[in-house]
Formats: sequence, C-alpha cells, structure tokens
Amino acid sequence: MDNLKYNLTSLQEKAKERTVKTQGIEYDIETLIKKIDKGVVKLDPDYQRRHRWDDKTSSRLIESLILNIPIPIVYISQDVDVDSETEESRYSVIDGQQRLTAMYNFLKNKYALTGIETLDELNGCYYKDLPPFLIRRLEERSVKCLRIDSTIDSQVKYDIFERLNSGSIKLEAQELRNAVYSGKFNDLCKSLCSNVNFRKLLQIDIDTPEMNNRVKKMEDVEIVLRFFTLIDNNYENYKKTKDKGFTDFLSATMKRYSQAEDGELLTLKTKFEKTFFIINRDFGDTAFAKYKDDDENLKLQSKYNVAVFDALATTCHDLIFNEGIFEFGAKKQEFLKLFFDRDFYDSISGSYLDITKLKFRIEKVKEILR
Repeated sequence: MDNLKYNLTSLQEKAKERTVKTQGIEYDIETLIKKIDKGVVKLDPDYQRRHRWDDKTSSRLIESLILNIPIPIVYISQDVDVDSETEESRYSVIDGQQRLTAMYNFLKNKYALTGIETLDELNGCYYKDLPPFLIRRLEERSVKCLRIDSTIDSQVKYDIFERLNSGSIKLEAQELRNAVYSGKFNDLCKSLCSNVNFRKLLQIDIDTPEMNNRVKKMEDVEIVLRFFTLIDNNYENYKKTKDKGFTDFLSATMKRYSQAEDGELLTLKTKFEKTFFIINRDFGDTAFAKYKDDDENLKLQSKYNVAVFDALATTCHDLIFNEGIFEFGAKKQEFLKLFFDRDFYDSISGSYLDITKLKFRIEKVKEILR
C-alpha cells in the first residue's frame, strides 16, 4: 500500500512537470508575414524539417485561404519572454511550418498558383497579379495558433513536434534525428551537404539543390551521417536487430558525436571534404553509379546507388587516413570491373543492408584499391 502511494505521488509529480500550458491566439496573414520578416516568428528551428511542399500543394492552401476553408491550427512555442530591443516575444513554429512557408513564399511572389480547380482562373498568377479584393481577403484572413508556454523543456517541444506530425506527412528517419539530436554535430552534417563535390557525386544539381527529393527529405544529411557511421572500420560493429537495425546504427552515431568538442568536429569536417574531393577527382562525378554485366559490357543502371556509396566512400576514407593512400585514379578500371563480379553485384542489390553484404562490398573495394 505504501508503495502504491509512493507511485501515485511520483505519477502526480510527473504529470505536473509534463503538463503543457497553452493559449489560443489568432493572427491575420499580413501580420504573420511581418513577424516572420522581423524574425519574431522563426520558421526553421533545429527540430523542424526542410520545406517539402511543391507549388501545387502550396497553391491549394492559398486557394483554401481565399475561400475561407478552415485549415489546421499552427502550434508555436514562445522562446523568449521579452526582447530588450523590440519588447516583443519570439516564437518558433512547432507544427505548421509547411503551411506558413507556403503563405510566406506566395506573398513574397516566389511562386505562381498552379493546379487549383475551384478558382482555376488564378492559375499562373503570382500574389502581385491578384485583384485587389482577393489581396485584401488573403491578407486579412486569420490563422489560428496555439501558443505553448516558454517554460517547458526543449525535449518536450520535440515530443510535441513528433506527436503532432504523426498524423501528417510521415517524418523521415533523419528528420526525427534532426529533432532529437540537435546540436553542433547535427549542424555539421547539414552544412556538409552543400559541399560541391558531395552534391556532384550524389547527382544533386548545384544551382537548384532544393528541387532534389534527397534534399527535401533530408536524405542528403542522412548520407553524410552514413559516411561518419561506417568509416574507420566502424561498419564491422553493425549488428542488425529485429526492429530498426541500420536506422538505430545511424542514430547511435548522432548520439556519440552530440557532445563532440569543436576540435573533433573540425577533424571530421576536414576528413569529409578531403575524401569527397579525392573521389570526385579520381573517379568522376558518377563514382557512386551502379552498373550491371550486359554481355560483357557494363550497362549503367543508376548514376547514384547508396550501396556503392558505402563501398567506395568508406574505402577511400579508410585508405586515405588510416593507410596513407591518396591516389586512386590508376585503379578506376579495376574498380569498375567489380560490377562483373556476381558476388559484388549481389552485395549492392536487394537487401543491401544485410550485414554480410555490407561488410563484403566494403572489404572487396578495399582489396581492389589498396
């Protein structure tokens, strides 16, 4: 009985600590845009995903706003009570980033309406092209927000973010890691995605990277993390579990480096940049392409394959920094001949996260390039 009372007390304390205080508030769209411009409303806190809506999806939202069709509540977190200069609270968007970004971009004339059906006469129109009465209607349209108390722990914000998004567009694994493991290592992974050699090798257009699906879903960030997870022979520590397997293996790397010092992060950055410079130099921008044997000729199947990435990127790093080998150009043709090897081809096909396949393809490439 005493134990029950103790547990009940503990439960009451936890419930009190974790209870989220909220307050309903409404802003018209014109005011919201001004607040975003002033930095009062922050659209991209660390735990948020990248903007993923295309122009058609964004246009349907704008049409709904014009027609006064209800849209979901936007959840915001009050981050700072009072700013000494503006005397205005600052907010981060916990849920509603895609909607607010669509509104913001349209009112800034960044895209034209497309694919809308009810007001199909507006297809092709930018915000500046709308008739005055629709501009007024859009600017005056109110958006309901739920403000979350600023005193809650940051981890609670992440919990809220994950729960609210469970019923919408499914978060990719890296988007969740971005929420849970925010910090300097996470920032490093995101910044390295813009490395020119890396983008060329992943077939991401240098001028319009935001149009690439890998970028939209943060898959490019996950590939950077994949690199840091496998290098220095760490791939040997991969043990597939019944549940998440490689997903947990990647998350363990995020957790391991979450407290890394600046010096260690700088070393990781240097190793990454040098590795991808050498790969691009010696193998070209289709270094991670997948080929198949077609009557003793190599037939290109795809210009980027993640299993080929595992094998070549991991190998080059380990040979450069652990064995002092800095030139691979003379071995390029030997590397390409691996695609005629049935065992190697099988290791980059099908269930390529199989432990045996992962180790085999990396060690096979090391054997060739060493």
